[in-house]
Amino acid sequence: MKSQTSTLSQNVSQKWAVTLCCEEQEKLESRVAKIVEYLAENWDLSNEWVISDIDATGRCGDRFTKKGNKQEVFSLSTWDLLGVLNEEGQVIELDATLIKSGDEVFKIIIRDGISVDVLGSGEVLPLTVIGKYVAVDNSWFLW
Repeated sequence: MKSQTSTLSQNVSQKWAVTLCCEEQEKLESRVAKIVEYLAENWDLSNEWVISDIDATGRCGDRFTKKGNKQEVFSLSTWDLLGVLNEEGQVIELDATLIKSGDEVFKIIIRDGISVDVLGSGEVLPLTVIGKYVAVDNSWFLW
């Protein structure tokens, strides 16, 4: 844990972006939940995600979608985000960012309920966490 935290603080300028390769039967919300859980347990980051876009179904998803429709940007705890990802429902759109000392250090983008992009700082997350992916040019995301 300590080496990952220090790697992040030393390499915050080293940015990367990947698109997850989901299997046909795989639920993308489960993949994203695994990443969010890993970040909460292993990185010295706040547990607040800045949400700039969300469209989700399910009890929690509907509630936060309504909140996002009223407010352009709002904060969501890691536990609330996991509630949306783990409930019976679907995340169609999501733009969630973790910030440390004023810098965006991780971002998760879900588009059309089928595409997931993960952007980060420092070392790419372990393959056991992030799963199969394709590296993409981080400048596509102005990252």
